Amino acid sequence: MVERMRGNKTVSVIPGRWFRDEKAVKSASYPIVFIHGINASSETWIQENDMLQILRGAGYQSVLIDLHPDEDMWRNGEILAGKLKEISAYFDEKLVIVGHSKGGVDAQAALVHYGASPYVERVITLSTPHHGSELADLAFSKWAGWLTDGLKSKTHAVFSLQTGYMKGFRSDTDELDLAKKVPFYTFGGTGWGGAHSELFWGGLYLSSFGQSDGAVLVKSSRLPYSKEVAVRDWTHTTIKEGKEVFPYIKDLFIEEVKEITHVSVNEMPLEGEISALHRGGQFEGMGVEEFSVEEGIARITVDWITDKRDSVYELLSPDGQVYTKWELIVDATGYFPGAYHHSIHISRPVNGKWEVRARGSKTEHYMVTILFQHQGGSYGDSVMSALNEHDHSTKKTYTIHHFPLRSGKKHSTIVTSGDLSSLPLADFEEGVHNITLDIEGKTTLGNQFQRTMVRTVYVDGKGNIY
Repeated sequence: MVERMRGNKTVSVIPGRWFRDEKAVKSASYPIVFIHGINASSETWIQENDMLQILRGAGYQSVLIDLHPDEDMWRNGEILAGKLKEISAYFDEKLVIVGHSKGGVDAQAALVHYGASPYVERVITLSTPHHGSELADLAFSKWAGWLTDGLKSKTHAVFSLQTGYMKGFRSDTDELDLAKKVPFYTFGGTGWGGAHSELFWGGLYLSSFGQSDGAVLVKSSRLPYSKEVAVRDWTHTTIKEGKEVFPYIKDLFIEEVKEITHVSVNEMPLEGEISALHRGGQFEGMGVEEFSVEEGIARITVDWITDKRDSVYELLSPDGQVYTKWELIVDATGYFPGAYHHSIHISRPVNGKWEVRARGSKTEHYMVTILFQHQGGSYGDSVMSALNEHDHSTKKTYTIHHFPLRSGKKHSTIVTSGDLSSLPLADFEEGVHNITLDIEGKTTLGNQFQRTMVRTVYVDGKGNIY
């Protein structure tokens, strides 16, 4: 038995436990096995979700299974493979898998690497990060380390969903014949709600990489050899709800799947690009962070992510205005389980140096993220061009954490300034390099700016860099 976080509560999970919907009327269709995602359990299909009731009413047999909420696809895939064989024998039928988020990755590991493909007819993935998530990259980055150490959330599950790690998984998986033996059908989401949504911060941060559902990019939800069924304005939460997605997945439960018509939604893009600044640390009593806002910024979002709920925060502008009305939201992305987001949004912020002050009675671990929404034009373009890796007019500091692939623990750290291409990444043993790039510079009008970029690189056992 293991424990996981749901909000600020601890819930017990028994990995490998599965059970069928006993109220379901036996149907002629395949049994449907539902697999949960990261930091979740089988409850995700029951609590505040009508999926089972809808399937039951439509005459389908549902099966729920619990896997490790905090383990990688290798451990979960091995467990799942044995259970899929067991479930298939119980019903004397092949199975259809529905995997939400990382559950789709666990399913593919079970089929391709642990021999479960003979028991599965097809796999449906709902916003599965087949190529990882930039939020997982962030969770293992330089500035987030203070927070994730405090949360004790540097799990094998989050580690394995770094984009660099998933490049390794894709390299080990996609070229195998078994990867294409069982058909995959994918779904993606583009909705992350308004400013009060629990996934707004994740969606805003990810918007600099592409469309997302607040936790996973649409492009990460795709596989080159799968059939994409629908991309709609679902969030990472609503994409697994029965009333939302059942009309699109019901035709995949029958014995013969008809030709799938691709369904897409064209979401209106944000006005102006998004860039980010990250800082982090810990304090007892009072903590302070400063940052600069340059010209050409339409809006800033300040998000103080912490392991404490009840601290008090103030945002001070260069002209002396004090902002005290912060929104409190529990993390829903899955990558910072147990964290609290204290957020504030400022339109047309004043240029100059801003300050965030935090006060609390206990030791607090935090990461503060400032998201800048650019107006565009020459001012914004000058900053965005500075984020280009070939730009040498700004001060750049690379902090590289190397994680051996098998252990998932920090092995070495290099701090340097200059050109990343000069660093001998291939000389390290097989693993993931989590790279934090801190940038400082001045705009064409002489105003200071700071930004942070986080990327991951996978180096295989032969020294190949992905």
